[in-house]
Amino acid sequence: MMRSKFLHFMTALAALPLSACRLLLPPATRPLRKLQFEPQGSKAMELVLLLPGRLSPPEEFVQFGIVDLIQKERPLARIVAPDLHMGYYMRGLADTCLHEEIIGPAKKQGLRVTIIGVSMGGLGALTYSLRFPGEVDEMLLLSPFVGDKELLAEIEQAGGLEKWDSPVGTPRSKAEALQKMWIEMKRQWLSRSGPPFPIALAVGKSDRLLASNRLFARSILKPDQLIEIEGGHDWACWKQGAALLLSNSKG
Repeated sequence: MMRSKFLHFMTALAALPLSACRLLLPPATRPLRKLQFEPQGSKAMELVLLLPGRLSPPEEFVQFGIVDLIQKERPLARIVAPDLHMGYYMRGLADTCLHEEIIGPAKKQGLRVTIIGVSMGGLGALTYSLRFPGEVDEMLLLSPFVGDKELLAEIEQAGGLEKWDSPVGTPRSKAEALQKMWIEMKRQWLSRSGPPFPIALAVGKSDRLLASNRLFARSILKPDQLIEIEGGHDWACWKQGAALLLSNSKG
């Protein structure tokens, strides 16, 4: 897909609603501010990239035990948690920054790349993988935001993603950007019998995004790639989900 179209795509995605405390967006500085953890006493063999939710700083991955969990499950991983806040999405820089500053260099070093995306970070993981095919080796999603109710209802009413279609060209709004993402998933993945890398998803049974995650799973994933657990849209549930996804993953 052409670069200019994807920049419009990511800029439009940034129209996600903001809380009052983030209306004044922080600047999208380069290079990305990030937390990075190298393996103890050995060379990194893989990259685990942690993409935060809409209002979460990367420090929450440390605070709520996700970094510790990954270090135990994948001791040879370099763990990177960038401060990929809404300012980057608003300016169409999110996937470019990830590619140029983190994922691209890791791939040149021969590292396998796993993205763990939480809520909005799950959306960022999906859009990155669609723009840069072949760069992601594994994706673990924790309650990803995948679309508004209107779009998801439209896909359901059409009889599922295989039967649904939309004439959106270059997206000029949030709604059109999300439509474009689903179109790209259908074009790039369903036409080839699924994504070219494993995706697994964990979501709480009380999560407000449960219905949308179920639709995404029915459309894109194999039945055993969706895990539903007790909990809501919060770190307690996400940590439990991350533990299950990592333990089930073949790495």
